[in-house]
Amino acid sequence: MVESCSAVNCCNRRREDVKMKFHRIPTDPNMRKLWIHAIRRENFTPSAKTVICEKRFTPEDYEVSVHGNKVLKKVPVPSVFDFPAHLKKEPSHRRVLKRKHEYIISRMNYGITYIVL
Repeated sequence: MVESCSAVNCCNRRREDVKMKFHRIPTDPNMRKLWIHAIRRENFTPSAKTVICEKRFTPEDYEVSVHGNKVLKKVPVPSVFDFPAHLKKEPSHRRVLKRKHEYIISRMNYGITYIVL
């Protein structure tokens, strides 16, 4: 059976004539959950043979091994996807500003408390 990428709208398949890396979904429960969440497929239950192609990762997610091979770091989660419009998550500008504001206030409160003590 030919392995193909499990990402939405990706039709990359493992072939001998194309040098493309494929990565299995991690077995570690926490990392596995992060990968499944990042893939955003409805009712997706990966098997032991489920793979994601190298196109789903950024260049920073890779490192060069001792032998000069490009290998995936231990922590990365796939983050480069071509989602259809209904699956895209637009970052809320208002929410980002609110988080920054809360962070600044908390740092100010910490500084004031620190000075008073």
